[in-house]
Amino acid sequence: MKRQKAEKKTFNSRTFLLMITIGLFLLMYIVGMVVFSDKGFAKPQMFLNLLISNAGLIVIGCGLTIVMVTGGIDISVGSVVALVCMVMADLMENKGVGPFAAVAAALLIGLAFGVVQGFLISYLNIQPFIVTLAGMFFGRGLTAVISKEMISIKNDVFQSWAKFRIYMPFGSYSNKGKFHPAYIYPT
Repeated sequence: MKRQKAEKKTFNSRTFLLMITIGLFLLMYIVGMVVFSDKGFAKPQMFLNLLISNAGLIVIGCGLTIVMVTGGIDISVGSVVALVCMVMADLMENKGVGPFAAVAAALLIGLAFGVVQGFLISYLNIQPFIVTLAGMFFGRGLTAVISKEMISIKNDVFQSWAKFRIYMPFGSYSNKGKFHPAYIYPT
C-alpha cells in the first residue's frame, strides 16, 4: 500500500509534461537524423552551432523566463531588440559614431523602453499586455522610420568583437574551426 502511494507521488502532472516534452524532443531528433542525415544533423557540432548561432535568442529567452515566472508578460522584446540594433547600426555606419558610443546609446534606448514600460505598468496600473503591445508597435514603427532596409556593420572594432573566441581549457578546435570538448590523441 505504501509503495503505491510513493509511485503516485513521483508520477504527477509535472513529471508527465516533462516526459512528454523529452519524448517529443527525441522524436524530432530521430526524424531530423533520418531526414537530414546527409547534412550532419546527428553530429555533436550541430548542437554547438545551434547554441552559437542563437546566443542572442537564448539570452532574451532567459530574461523572458524570469518575467514569465514572476507572472508578467512582455511581448515588446523583439521590437526593442530590432530598434536597438537598428539605432546602433545606423549610428555606426551612417552617422560615423564609434562602436563604444553606439553600444552605449543602444543600451540607453533599451533602458528607456524598460523604464517607461515599467512605470506605466507599476505606477499607472495599466495591464502589462496593453503596455507591451503598444511598446511593440512603437518599437517597430521607430525601426521602420530609421531605415526600411538592412544596414550591414563594417566597423573593424565591431567585427573583431564578433570574431572574438574564448579559450576552452579542456577542448580544442579542429583545422576547420569546429570545437571538440575533448581531444583524444591517436597512438
